[in-house]
Amino acid sequence: MKTNQLVLALVLAVITTNYVISQNVQKEPQFYNWFDNQVNRNNTSLFNGLEYIELYRTINERHKFFESSDFQAGSIVYDGQFYDRVPLKYDLNVDELLFNVGYNYPYPTLILFKSKIKSFTLGKSDFIQINNIESETAMAGFYEVLLNKQPVTLLKKNKKKRFKRIKGNTVYYEFDNDNAFYISFKNNFYEIDSKNDIIRVWPDKKEYINEYYNSALRKTNEDNFWTSFFEKLADTLTTEKEGEKL
Repeated sequence: MKTNQLVLALVLAVITTNYVISQNVQKEPQFYNWFDNQVNRNNTSLFNGLEYIELYRTINERHKFFESSDFQAGSIVYDGQFYDRVPLKYDLNVDELLFNVGYNYPYPTLILFKSKIKSFTLGKSDFIQINNIESETAMAGFYEVLLNKQPVTLLKKNKKKRFKRIKGNTVYYEFDNDNAFYISFKNNFYEIDSKNDIIRVWPDKKEYINEYYNSALRKTNEDNFWTSFFEKLADTLTTEKEGEKL
């Protein structure tokens, strides 16, 4: 197996494992919270990061964070340990995860070490870390798992671009979305930005793709569009594979 194929196989194994872990721990979160209370969470490896200093002033809702500029209750696998109900913020401008330690500590907010983060959740969104820079489609950092339905996995790279603004004597910043979407199929990653990108992966499905690709729906809600599209496409691929076995 080629190096990049091995990397992808390991990444997909992580995605599947994280889903299983996430589903199991959600059934028993009280156990993990009880454990954290017993050992005192600040004695765990979670309290291991860099001091966070805010560099960019914002004055409106065009902030740099995932969904909210406030800390959200999430979960994380950090340094091999699972932690539930952790106050987190995901900085989309620099692809870093922030942990709210609290004002009883010298540094109220920590930047968690990316190398120690395997996966995390914020609200209903699941994220994994991918480092696959040797393949044709280089990917590195945190990716949201929008769909994991064999034989297709749909990933979203949430990003925000920074813009400097000046209003009178006030200097502030605004951040705009600059997201990208990827799929994995047969030991390869592909960036998906158009109908032609999909056809290049599945040329034998050109007629199906032309029929069901709706650019108007994509403009309405891109996440929902891609998720629905690839969920249906995965069904057709699975049906064909099962038909080949008959």
